[in-house]
Amino acid sequence: MELPAGQITEFLVGFTNKGEGDMIVDHVEASLRYPMDFTYHIQNFSAVVYEKTVKPKQQATVIYSFIPADAFAGRPIGLVINLNYRDSFGNSFMDPVFNETVQIVEFDEGFDTETFFMYVTLGGVIVLLLFLVFNYLSGGSKKKLSKKAAFETGTGKGNSNEVDFEWIPKSSLLSTPGGSGSPRQRKNKKSAASDTE
Repeated sequence: MELPAGQITEFLVGFTNKGEGDMIVDHVEASLRYPMDFTYHIQNFSAVVYEKTVKPKQQATVIYSFIPADAFAGRPIGLVINLNYRDSFGNSFMDPVFNETVQIVEFDEGFDTETFFMYVTLGGVIVLLLFLVFNYLSGGSKKKLSKKAAFETGTGKGNSNEVDFEWIPKSSLLSTPGGSGSPRQRKNKKSAASDTE
């Protein structure tokens, strides 16, 4: 027999009065006990008082509910349910209506938060790995491009001091003061003129 841990467990206890006088069902109590020694109580449950009178040759049924602790999940534990009743003369009796070892199992809710967070963590690790791989691959190509750009030498016309005027329109070259389109050429002309004076 399996009981769900942390969930309400209900028992129906039937009582038949086979005597000649009235019987009074006082209360039902239950406890979880160590399976190797039933005198050792692990968890006691509240006694439910009924005070129900059962006439001779009649039956009565009472309901008893309790919640096994979550800490006992996955273990076999002794369950004892006692029915306490008395006759019309005041004599008390106790009958162990259930006295067996039961298995306390974890309740399967359908949505397990532990499993959910495990999947969220696993998804996060996969996204992080994909991000790192993408950065590594794209970072490697940027490094190759930047190395190529460092060796760029310009137009490839030879001397780096020379200016390429081919891309400048001829009208712009002619309209500049002094007849030359380049400040460098003007500077060279001025220094040449000062040298000749």
